Amino acid sequence: MPNRTGFEQLDQAVQEMLARPGKKPRVDPSLTPLLRIAEDLRHLPRAGFKVRLKKEILRRSFMPSVADPNVATTTSMAIYLAFHNAAAAIDFYKRAFGAEEKMRLADAGGKIGHAEIRIAGSTIMLSDEFPNYGAISPKTLGGSPAKIHLYVPDVEAFTRRAVSAGAIVVRPIEDQFYGDRSGQVADPFGYTWIVSTRTQDMSEQEIQRRFDEMAATERKSKRANPIREGFHTVTPYIVVQDASGLIDFISQVFGAEQTFRSTGSAGGVHAEVRIGDSMLMIGGGSPELSWRGDSQPTALHIYVEDTDSTYQRALAAGGTSISPPTDQPYGGRGASVKDGFGNHWYIATAKGAHFQLEGLGTVTPYLHPLRAEPFIRFLERAFGAVELEKYASPDGVVQHAKVRLGDSALEMGEAHGPYSLMPTMFYLYVPDADATYQHALAAGATSLSAPADQPYGDRNGAVKDPFGNSWYVATHLGRPSQ
Repeated sequence: MPNRTGFEQLDQAVQEMLARPGKKPRVDPSLTPLLRIAEDLRHLPRAGFKVRLKKEILRRSFMPSVADPNVATTTSMAIYLAFHNAAAAIDFYKRAFGAEEKMRLADAGGKIGHAEIRIAGSTIMLSDEFPNYGAISPKTLGGSPAKIHLYVPDVEAFTRRAVSAGAIVVRPIEDQFYGDRSGQVADPFGYTWIVSTRTQDMSEQEIQRRFDEMAATERKSKRANPIREGFHTVTPYIVVQDASGLIDFISQVFGAEQTFRSTGSAGGVHAEVRIGDSMLMIGGGSPELSWRGDSQPTALHIYVEDTDSTYQRALAAGGTSISPPTDQPYGGRGASVKDGFGNHWYIATAKGAHFQLEGLGTVTPYLHPLRAEPFIRFLERAFGAVELEKYASPDGVVQHAKVRLGDSALEMGEAHGPYSLMPTMFYLYVPDADATYQHALAAGATSLSAPADQPYGDRNGAVKDPFGNSWYVATHLGRPSQ
């Protein structure tokens, strides 16, 4: 009988060991270590492993042959939103928030039963309305009680993109006590998004301390609406040598109504005038007063029912033409005049059901900075402004831009041709005059006066921005001080 190989000897020894546990087979000494390993492995796999393996095999038998990357393999959570028009919502979130569409299941008519998008690294599931299954959109409900929070690298840039795609700012971007810089925007579908950038890390104890301090301040102040009744966030403040003459001019031409007039602290006129839904503050000299200060005229965009007749009234009242009434390529009809006090009036009538363009007041300040871009960035940092639109000519001159400040808008076009630099004065209502004053200084403004309570019921301070404009930063305290 031929000699057995080492493999054959080992195989026979293993079979004997399995057949008669407890008895050690005799093998060549060189095979003893291998036999010892086989003895250690004889009880494997353990019973528990066999049970788990069986379950896994059964589970996999019911799964698709190709793994679905959208199926979660760990516990997770995602928000699920319903829309009156889910397809339009997906398109909006792509344009506004940079969303990435992951999947979409729709019927033959295009109605979406389920879709998934990713925003800021998080998955959002969504569908069209299916009332029978409890999927009802904010449009049907009349609003949503839920808000969605997003952390983004640059809250200002993110908000600009969202607004340009159709979102509306419902709370301006501001520094928060808990270390974020954030604001809120409403999308066209009824959901509100809190967008934030973390600016400062702090302990839970420090956040609580700041919260308690803020709450105590609010209880102490018991402030009413920070904007005085009848006013908006931004009010132009025009200073001229003959304030009375300017009031007469805008009353004749635009139907302005003077609502308040007094002698200011510097001995000049302080008047408040209403035109449509807007207010103007007018200061300066008057024949009966000895005030002799510097004029600070400005440019203003004003909407009227009839551009042509208003233009003719302006000329008859002493204005001079900058440009006659003309149909504009962007819609509507417009003209420009310069009054006898140095102010430019850009007169416009919008096309459509209403002569006033939606989103703008009857009167909107129109600035002519040397460069629009750095000025807009200042407004963002200092006052939480949001850039709405910007158009430049092929040579790079910004012909038109618009930003939102609270419930008001500012328009601008870079100084060129007949449109010269016109530093302007503003009265700016904000929730916290002291905090905004400090933000403005940090953004590059210089102080004209520190915030202080005023006898007419406001607390205000004043700054001059790096572009020559003056800002009275104010919070209405609810009643005049005694």
